[in-house]
Amino acid sequence: MSTEGLTPRAASLLRTLVGMHIREGQPVGSKALHVESGMSVSTATIRNVMSDLEERGLLSSPHTSAGRIPTAQGYRLFVDSLLQTSPIDASALQALKHELNPNRTSSDLIASASNLLTQVTAQAGIVTVPRPTASQLRQIEFLPLSDSRVLVILVVNEREVQNRVIELSRPLSEEQLKVAAELINQRYAGNNLSEVKRMLVAEMADARTRI
Repeated sequence: MSTEGLTPRAASLLRTLVGMHIREGQPVGSKALHVESGMSVSTATIRNVMSDLEERGLLSSPHTSAGRIPTAQGYRLFVDSLLQTSPIDASALQALKHELNPNRTSSDLIASASNLLTQVTAQAGIVTVPRPTASQLRQIEFLPLSDSRVLVILVVNEREVQNRVIELSRPLSEEQLKVAAELINQRYAGNNLSEVKRMLVAEMADARTRI
């Protein structure tokens, strides 16, 4: 997803709003967004932009008269086009390519992928959400915030978006987190979260026996 069709002001405000929601975990109002953005425009202009973003399906209002929160589409745009990242470390990328070399056997690849996911799943617990047995995984994304802090964005059921900040016991690169998310999405999307967790635990246990 790209920012095509969004004005630079709208794209900037969306990026700021997502950052505020990640940090505070609360709906973001126009006044708070106005202060955080530092833009020399009126709060009425901010409200108009937020309304436009909502009409585009990038924001939603959880309650009448409350602020806005990002939708799954809003997070997707943030990940694809608005997230500012640093270059991937060359040595880490080379190690990742070795671990996930398609010429290796399928069992080796599963073991490597499971080891890669251990750091994420051990801390996230597949991210705690209400009614885990009734929550069906649609998509998961991992966004690096610092050396060890990672934002987990989880889309469950049809439209429910959950996000948590987790601490990893060791740093993982942006590319490693991207691969981890792709593996989880490819292998487990469509299953309920308790089943996803059970399968991951089983695969990690199996991987450890091969080490």
